[in-house]
Amino acid sequence: MTPRRIPLLRALVALVSFLVVLPAGWSVGALQGQAVPGSRQRAQEDLPWSGSRELESVVLGRPIPGPVVPPPSFRSALERGTRSRTGAPGPNYWQVYTVYEMDARLDPTSGLLSGRGSVRFHNRSPDRLETLVLFLHQNIHAPGVVRHRATEVTGGVRLERVKAQGKELLPLRAGMNAGYRETGGLLQIRLPEAVPPGGVVELEVGWSFLVPQNGAGRMGHSDREVYFLAYWFPKVAVYDDLMGWDAEPYLGAEFYDGFGDYRVSLTVPEGWTVMATGQLENPEEVYTPKIRARLAAAMTADTLVAVVTREDRESGTVTEASPSGTLTYRFRATNVRDFVWTASSVQLWTATSARVPDRDGDGREDRVAIHSFWRDGRAPLWREQARYAKHSIEFHSRYTGVVYPWPHMTSVEGADIIGGGMEYPMFTLMGSYQGRPPSALYSVTAHELAHMWVPMIVGTNEKRYAWMDEGFTTFLENQAFRDFYPDSGSDPELADMESYLNLARMEGEQSMMRHHDYYEPGPAGGVASYQKPASLLVTLRALLGEEKFLEAYRTFHREWAFKHPTPWDWFHTVERVAGQDLDWFWRSFYYETWVLDHAVASVVGEGDQTLIVVEDRGWAYLPARIRVEMEGGSVLEREVPVSHWLRGNTRAEIRVPVPVGNLRRVVVDPEGRFPDVNRQNNVWAR
Repeated sequence: MTPRRIPLLRALVALVSFLVVLPAGWSVGALQGQAVPGSRQRAQEDLPWSGSRELESVVLGRPIPGPVVPPPSFRSALERGTRSRTGAPGPNYWQVYTVYEMDARLDPTSGLLSGRGSVRFHNRSPDRLETLVLFLHQNIHAPGVVRHRATEVTGGVRLERVKAQGKELLPLRAGMNAGYRETGGLLQIRLPEAVPPGGVVELEVGWSFLVPQNGAGRMGHSDREVYFLAYWFPKVAVYDDLMGWDAEPYLGAEFYDGFGDYRVSLTVPEGWTVMATGQLENPEEVYTPKIRARLAAAMTADTLVAVVTREDRESGTVTEASPSGTLTYRFRATNVRDFVWTASSVQLWTATSARVPDRDGDGREDRVAIHSFWRDGRAPLWREQARYAKHSIEFHSRYTGVVYPWPHMTSVEGADIIGGGMEYPMFTLMGSYQGRPPSALYSVTAHELAHMWVPMIVGTNEKRYAWMDEGFTTFLENQAFRDFYPDSGSDPELADMESYLNLARMEGEQSMMRHHDYYEPGPAGGVASYQKPASLLVTLRALLGEEKFLEAYRTFHREWAFKHPTPWDWFHTVERVAGQDLDWFWRSFYYETWVLDHAVASVVGEGDQTLIVVEDRGWAYLPARIRVEMEGGSVLEREVPVSHWLRGNTRAEIRVPVPVGNLRRVVVDPEGRFPDVNRQNNVWAR
């Protein structure tokens, strides 16, 4: 926008503000109902925090949030009955499904992975599909493709065979009725025959690629002695009730995946341990009796079991011997949104089990295997990592109300591949955290394992709405941290809120509803995805109360397990449970980057009463909760309802039946759970 156009824009906005927000210069006493002059025209030097947003608020008038209107795709889904206005899946909700059978072979010396397999696509949609779209995420390492940042170029995927409905396909050219087109990270297949609603189409694919050392910080190898294989096979994109094919190439940030079943055979040299998404079906063919006995012991243990030690590695007694020099591990996984695996010739293996509520209906608690693969020389903190994972799985199962559904949870140390952590079904890859306190490794473990719920169970679209998975996960991580370290003296909720507010004070925010791939460089995308949405869940809990919040939170997890919710499904679920319209909340904080600034403007004695004036100096909306502390320790609680501010008022008067001389302190938001951008004006003290 050129500078000379700004005055005209401001004049138009001022006119609209005058017409729509006319009461802004007057306020109604919150408890008395009388009209009193407002204090909108404050001098610039009196502003509680610097920034043009507050100045424009003074000059133009305060915006009143309009209704939250979902996009046309969601409104159409409501009409078709695949979504509902209650937030629950609609009566006509559907999802497509894919069944994979694959064989893969890894040569650790060269780093070459080759695979082949069949893909059966079940068209459970009401649409006739002439084209299928698959992801080739490894093409982020191909030369010339679009990506967020500099990434190792290894050549990407080499397609060796593409077959559909029994017919060999070739790259599409003009005049061809069937074939495939490879465009960056997408593989589009024009089918020989369209697949009707309820129909099934089978593909056969052969491919290979060189494993990058650092696969965009999410997969790769460390010294060719540890491999972590993610986004390693052609995977069917999501076809959903909102967008049809919602297939956007992987640029190095987030994913959106559908659910499916997997049967996978993985061949590696003998001596290499392998763990993968799903259940190992042939342990007796690959592991020695000693290792299998330790694994069985870990499945009933609450303490750590050393499954593979340094001595086991050095003596070569971990895996069975093979005449061919290779072993094949066979895994099966059901109803998961991805499949990853890890292989190592050196890592130690620690295991235990998590206790979770009854999953099979026999009335007894169940066990989840907890596996931790790590190197003692690279990651000494990892000696306790399996204990952190055990607590996280147990806590998250209780708090979300959705019990961890899979047979194991595996954590892999991947120094040189990743610094923080990355999540996949039943798996996380994390850095060594060497030189950090143990609590840092606990935090990243709790965070990555929280992702097993969102987006691995509750299958959100991370690319479009990163805040749904990262915000929910950061919030859950913080709850687990407070449970694991009850006497730590630190509060991760308040730390995250302060990170968000620091950026807000600098006016550096960008909307949470922005597509994750399109955030501008800098901290705004991270704060909008992690700290801010986590803080808003804390705010929502304070707003609704613990009981209502947990009911909404758990209802959302339960109703959308193994489905694909959107922000509006979450909004509607909360409003259904809370029994109130919260459009003002979603609009203020999720769509906009408005800030909250409640202030104690004055405390004045009036005989045997005290008049407290509270001002709303920001643009975001929340009730103002006030605690009046008196000499002697007694306390009065008052609240200015959000409806008062929504009428355009910026000032409220509260009279308390106590002489001002008896007051010790007046505090707005005494619990500190509302994201107030300027807490310095929240307190009046004698």
